[in-house]
Amino acid sequence: MVTDRQSRGQIILIGAISLAFIILGIVVVFNGVLYTETLSSGPASQSGPDATVTDLEIERGVSCALAKGGNRKANVSAFNDAYRNATGESRPVAVNISEMDIDSSDPRANITITYDSHESSYERNRTITASDCPTEEP
Repeated sequence: MVTDRQSRGQIILIGAISLAFIILGIVVVFNGVLYTETLSSGPASQSGPDATVTDLEIERGVSCALAKGGNRKANVSAFNDAYRNATGESRPVAVNISEMDIDSSDPRANITITYDSHESSYERNRTITASDCPTEEP
């Protein structure tokens, strides 16, 4: 009779340990699913300052394209194509520079920046000069 009680106790102990491992496995799998879902639904990069950063990048790029000299409209157009390709590959954003009013004698450009993403969308008119291009000093 004593041996029956010990074997029943061992079976209950083995059942409790098995149940604990099953619950632990379910918790680990559920946590992994939640973590993966959180990562996939979050933004790929910074979401708040993207528009501000985009404005600054375009302002610098266009001003340096103007400062480069030569065919300024072609330089700005080439920058637009390169920038659009770079941002399209790195984050889910559509950026376009249009309505380029560039005077060949004056290193100044009136452009329209169009920015579209999941979080925001805007269109801004900017006047950019070649003097906005940063120069490196030794």
